[in-house]
Amino acid sequence: MPLTTSKTRETSTSPEVQESAPRQPSLMGKIAASAAFKAGVLVILANLILVLTNPFAKVDPDSLPTLKSWVFWTTQDYLNQKPSPSVVLLGSSLVMNSVWMQEAEHLQKDVDIAVNHRTQYMESVLKSHLPGFTGTCFNFGLPGAMVSDGYMIVRTLFVKEKTPKVAVICLGPRDLMDTSFSCAGATSHFKYLERYTDTKDLLDLAYTSAWPKINYMLREYIYFVGKKWHAQITTSEGMKAAMAPVLPAFTRKSLFDQKTEFDKQFAFLRSEVEKGVYIAKPNAQTVGFYDNGKDWRKRFKNPNDEMFQNQLTWLKMNLALLKEKGVQPVIVNLPMSELGLKAIRPGIYERHVQTLSALCKEQNIPYIDTMKEGRFEAADFTDYGHMDASGGKKIVDIAASKMVEFPQVKQALLGGKP
Repeated sequence: MPLTTSKTRETSTSPEVQESAPRQPSLMGKIAASAAFKAGVLVILANLILVLTNPFAKVDPDSLPTLKSWVFWTTQDYLNQKPSPSVVLLGSSLVMNSVWMQEAEHLQKDVDIAVNHRTQYMESVLKSHLPGFTGTCFNFGLPGAMVSDGYMIVRTLFVKEKTPKVAVICLGPRDLMDTSFSCAGATSHFKYLERYTDTKDLLDLAYTSAWPKINYMLREYIYFVGKKWHAQITTSEGMKAAMAPVLPAFTRKSLFDQKTEFDKQFAFLRSEVEKGVYIAKPNAQTVGFYDNGKDWRKRFKNPNDEMFQNQLTWLKMNLALLKEKGVQPVIVNLPMSELGLKAIRPGIYERHVQTLSALCKEQNIPYIDTMKEGRFEAADFTDYGHMDASGGKKIVDIAASKMVEFPQVKQALLGGKP
């Protein structure tokens, strides 16, 4: 038995047997030979070629399919304004709603907020306080807009002849610290405006949480993720052109404009807006007071100092960018209802006011605090923070009359005249 075991051991370790046995491929060899690896290499090469050649570079951002959101309608209206506005209001629904409702009162006709953003009432107030002013005013307030969204508007839309003379940044405490958003790049407004500019330099500031940053990286570095709409619209246009001689009806309407009844029913949930849905009517009485206290308290429940500092950085960047573009900035502190003030933690509102005041003093920027005027009553508010037409009138009256008292604003509006 020991002899047999010895022979077996000798046979198993014989060099001749080792040389004749087939060599097993290494792990790396197996991976390199796999179909998945080859497919991966092809995808990487294809992506590299697409990045270098950028075949969709000439696709107009305005032609890309998109949900008809608030920022879509407002952007298109702004780009179509002739002449371009001299004064632009930037802010959230706190300024959008009230100024829009006041516009219906001023014009004594229905005003569709989706497509009508010019504010002729503010024009009339400016002209009454500043003879010689002949420009127009535009309300770029957007629901849920953060300060960072205002920066994106300035960066992407205030170009060449579309650059206004004055930008009025209207702010409430919520606009600097709304905890319902994970980061600046998470708002629908920011995502929409990204199509107009390269935002690589904003990556760390805009995407401070993990998943939005990963999503951005996928869109930025995987060509068909970032350019999916470009490819889709180009393919669609090519199909329509090819099919037109055979099926004229096929080209009658854009593929992306067609909506089912199901789509329309849930448009609001997707922040989508249709013409004729939100109409401000003249002489309309506010239908009671909407108690949004629960939502209001939620937004301020756990103050995020990191977000506050982040949005403050965006504000400083916006002020610097406006000056670089030759636009005179003005900052307006918006009013809050007594209920709204009582519903937020002590110190939040005070920090908000002190921050804006100190920043404007430091940078020599006109600052208007509407709350100091003491003109606002409970009846001016439709909920804890938003105002109706009467509140909108007071905001415009204060802002327009006070801003022209600053020499730099007066000079900007009169085209360089002191």
